[in-house]
Amino acid sequence: AGWQPVGADTMNELILTMVGYMLASAGMSIFNKLAVVHLPLPLTIVAIQMAFTVATLLAKPSTLTYGSHQDVRRWAFTVPPLFVGMLASSMVAMQFATLGTIVVCRNVAPIPTMLIEGMFRIPFVTTMPTVAALVTIVAGVALYESAELSFSLLGMGAILVNMIFAVLERLMQRHLMANKPVELSKPMMMMLNNGIGMLPTLLLALCWGEQHKWADAFSQMDKRDMTFLAISCLNGLAISYAGIRLQHMVAATSFMVVTNVNKFAVIFFGIATLGESASYASLLGCSLAVVGGVMYADARKRADESPMRDMHDEEKSLVKRAALGGDADLDSGDEDEPE
Repeated sequence: AGWQPVGADTMNELILTMVGYMLASAGMSIFNKLAVVHLPLPLTIVAIQMAFTVATLLAKPSTLTYGSHQDVRRWAFTVPPLFVGMLASSMVAMQFATLGTIVVCRNVAPIPTMLIEGMFRIPFVTTMPTVAALVTIVAGVALYESAELSFSLLGMGAILVNMIFAVLERLMQRHLMANKPVELSKPMMMMLNNGIGMLPTLLLALCWGEQHKWADAFSQMDKRDMTFLAISCLNGLAISYAGIRLQHMVAATSFMVVTNVNKFAVIFFGIATLGESASYASLLGCSLAVVGGVMYADARKRADESPMRDMHDEEKSLVKRAALGGDADLDSGDEDEPE
């Protein structure tokens, strides 16, 4: 029999999932920004997107499957609150910060990730490449912000809160899908995230005072505004599915690499269509931040793999010595024993 590529179908599925997630992720940033510019009700938009996702999933209830009620409870009590915090803070950031600021500042996510992983005692190996990557990211962010045309303290606060929620949500999803897996279909995960998340999102909108702006904002919407809102809803549905699917297929570090790839497209869209900062300093800063993010992902991957490589080498050594007749150190002791 000839050589057959191992996992060719799985690799094709992974590539398609990555491409789909990248398109949905870039589209989500762009159309969420356009939606919130034309309908300045960030939390209301999130609630509408969640309702759209729930309605779409209910159209095919046969896909909403689960193993046990315990699986449903484990997911429902942990992921949806983090999901709400992540989406709500992201949309508030979209209203008060530029696309470039959001994309560039999110590259410092490894820093809160390290702090959170330390709190949960998740093993983490610090190497010179990871430190160099973090320094590159911070330098890029500082350079970009020094050339930024506008600065919003509320926007920066929302970005920081968003990074914390995003890290916690990714870690929890990964834990429930890989470490201690729940038996839930991906549409069921989406239903729980969005169905449970709608009520707290609406409560946040009420606390934010958006209900007082509903009448005027919706009455002034034209076809273009509705189109942006509709596309953002479709993107929300796509990224919910693609994100869950991709996290199930790759490790968190690989997921970070994928999210970094499409950032340049989002930044240049903001420059070309929204009049965001396009100075040499800002372009150099965003380039350093994004490249530093890729460097960090690669360095983290290598650092995490190093202990495993050492473990595999030790296992191979033990196997080799066993094949030669046992542990040489133990055998040498037998010669000294008295007859």
